[in-house]
Amino acid sequence: MIKNYTQTNYSLTQFIIMKNTCILLLGMFFSIAAFSQDRNCAAMEDLENRMKLDKGLSKRMANIEAYTQRKVKELETSKSIEGDIITIPVVIHVLYRNSTENISTAQIQSQIEVLNEDFRRTNSDADNTWSQAADTQIEFCLATVDPNGNSTTGITRKQVTREDWGGSAENAMKKLSSGGVNPWDTTQYLNMWVCPKLSAPGFNNLLGFAQFPGGNAATDGVVMGYKYFGKIGTATAPFELGRTTTHEVGHFLNLRHIWGDGGCGVDDFVTDTPESDDSNTGCVPTHVSCGSTDMVQNYMDYSDDSCMNLFTTGQKNRMRAILLSGGVRSSLALSDKCGAVTQPTCNDGIQNGNETGVDCGGDCTPCQTGNQYCESAGSRVQYEWIAGVQVGSFNNASGAQTYSDFTTQTVTLNRGQSNAITLTPGHSGTAYDEYFRVWVDYNKDGDFSDAGELTFDAGTASNSAVNGTITPNTSVSLGTTRMRVSMKYNAAPDACGNIGDGEVEDYTVNITNGNTPTPTCADGVQNGDETGVDCGGSSCTPCSTGGDKCAGVAAYDSSATYTAGDKVVYQNTLYERRANGGWTNLGPCGSPRGVGKLSFGLKIYPNPAEGNVLNLSSATISTVSYLVTNMKGQIVGKGTVSGPEKINISGLKRGLYLVKFTTENQIIIKKFIRK
Repeated sequence: MIKNYTQTNYSLTQFIIMKNTCILLLGMFFSIAAFSQDRNCAAMEDLENRMKLDKGLSKRMANIEAYTQRKVKELETSKSIEGDIITIPVVIHVLYRNSTENISTAQIQSQIEVLNEDFRRTNSDADNTWSQAADTQIEFCLATVDPNGNSTTGITRKQVTREDWGGSAENAMKKLSSGGVNPWDTTQYLNMWVCPKLSAPGFNNLLGFAQFPGGNAATDGVVMGYKYFGKIGTATAPFELGRTTTHEVGHFLNLRHIWGDGGCGVDDFVTDTPESDDSNTGCVPTHVSCGSTDMVQNYMDYSDDSCMNLFTTGQKNRMRAILLSGGVRSSLALSDKCGAVTQPTCNDGIQNGNETGVDCGGDCTPCQTGNQYCESAGSRVQYEWIAGVQVGSFNNASGAQTYSDFTTQTVTLNRGQSNAITLTPGHSGTAYDEYFRVWVDYNKDGDFSDAGELTFDAGTASNSAVNGTITPNTSVSLGTTRMRVSMKYNAAPDACGNIGDGEVEDYTVNITNGNTPTPTCADGVQNGDETGVDCGGSSCTPCSTGGDKCAGVAAYDSSATYTAGDKVVYQNTLYERRANGGWTNLGPCGSPRGVGKLSFGLKIYPNPAEGNVLNLSSATISTVSYLVTNMKGQIVGKGTVSGPEKINISGLKRGLYLVKFTTENQIIIKKFIRK
């Protein structure tokens, strides 16, 4: 069986080669390891795809290469960094369909051990064949701290239904949106994905692939098939010793294939690796090409796992250059994600431990839901406190507390009506002067700073109970919200913060419409025992069920002045005055005008209306008269509109209104709110 890796390499304008009639531009972005009998030139296709997706990739990689060459020369002449061990935190994302593919923790740990042995040259198969073999002083550890600061094993597992995850062109395994797993912060972790199967055009069974420095952070990391990861469990010969991952991490750290993906004379940008005319497969340590013996034992060749055993000093310098200060992977070298886990506290500003929110829930105080009101409290209640709060029939007596949460108790406030309030101070001895204020969050936005929300102000300090009223505007929203009562010694308190000597109490209030107005036969609504709008029942005239719609309507008088909504009879036809001065024909006299449900689909919008107009639309009628009344039954507007038109409501105050629409034989009443 032959082990084939194909690799994308750097875009260097001076470096174009031809190999087996396939031109390889060294700007390739990914390296691909393929388990195949035949060499396939998939590199060009991958290059074209990467360059289409990322127009700036070639330039970035050229800049990285220029930096690497400068840094390598510096490392070759300086011994100052020797002895500095770089440790890279690793997270393994296991995608599996069954228990076999869900590789064991022991198998994962065996791969970390292989990486450390190979990169530190403590591997048992190391020999002295090549004097330039080096300890890279790079180590790897499974992460112990996750991106949220919580403890982790450095392993994530996800059961999937997909077998073949493709290759670098798709990167599906790295995307939650494609069924995979998004990478952890790629500046802090080396992400590895282990998949059931990998493939690419020309390669039915890929061993793995890696992303070179300079690519998209959302796809950064290395990928391996589960049969070629670690050295126990599912690891399959001749790739059963974990060297596939060693090879791919080499690419991740900026190493090219040792033969330079070309023939003799093609460079891998490392000075101490011999030239080779091609990749080596199997294990033939005596193979000679380009006038020298091939380094088939190098991890960046295509040899079997059992044949590989070294990185060179030049490769070490190239990898460390990318990790040291100034390198694009320097943040990985500085990452502390393998260190001790910081123990969560309830004031560290992050959600960790068993918290269900930031510094709340779990072992901390419960997380609040809904509006989060500012904190307020007195500094001491040794001498004074709030002894009683009475609003209408609600009466709550309390003791000395700097802050009291009475939000389990509900005060009812009637909208548009005066609600009596009495606030009583408590004193331990001398009756000091106290200043009371009350706020209600009428618009329910979590604060007390909006206009009209300071709903009661005593105006002066007093040593006895204070009385007054709270009158919610008719436009405020119905339902429950927060009320804050604050008492401060001898000065007006603020809604938030420490008020000094005194107390703060919070309540829930329920805003209601209050008492329903007494029904009348002219309030424009069907209420009481009426059987229609302002008709029927015990008090109003009977509702019309037929007859002449012109009955009771005066004849047109040319000398009279008419306003919008007035009706007249002219030439045995009923007309209604429009707001624009014209007349609307309501049909001939003698036909009935009943009261019933409308079927013409009339709509008004917006509701609530914040502007100066109320829009009217109907799919089936062209003319309709309207009458606007307030909740006291007072007429505040009338007129006639034709088709989709606007009703002017600029003169209306904020509040709830009724609008009665009348056509030739139908009436409908709708409510709207003027904000």
